[in-house]
Amino acid sequence: MREDANTIPRTWLVERAAFPSAETSVAQARRWLGKLLAGHPRCDDAVLLLSETFTNSVVHTRSAVIGVVLLADEDDRLQIEVVDEGAETSPCVCGHSSDGDLAESGRGIRLLRALSDQWGFIEEHPRCVVWFTLGPPPTPVE
Repeated sequence: MREDANTIPRTWLVERAAFPSAETSVAQARRWLGKLLAGHPRCDDAVLLLSETFTNSVVHTRSAVIGVVLLADEDDRLQIEVVDEGAETSPCVCGHSSDGDLAESGRGIRLLRALSDQWGFIEEHPRCVVWFTLGPPPTPVE
């Protein structure tokens, strides 16, 4: 969806929602997206990445409300956007704490890089949009 202008397929807004910036809203946002994408082959990846990006907004911003936007295109690709009021820092791949692999945080951007086709963020003060795209899963080789 954020591609070369010559190859952009038609994209449409599927749904958008706003949730209070609270830890309990992470589960609400996951359920909301899971219902919208029920049966989609990338549903689990989308819900996991939404959980990570939404949690980052709750933890790292002073937002009262966090928005979520779901876009889809004619090739069944998805784009999910998490919109907040920005933070003192930009999204980045941060080092783990002294807990190493057992740390409870520090993996959100790594997961975005591993599971999404593309991801990025747009800072438009006073807001920040973190977005990621998920294409159809690869066709299994027989």
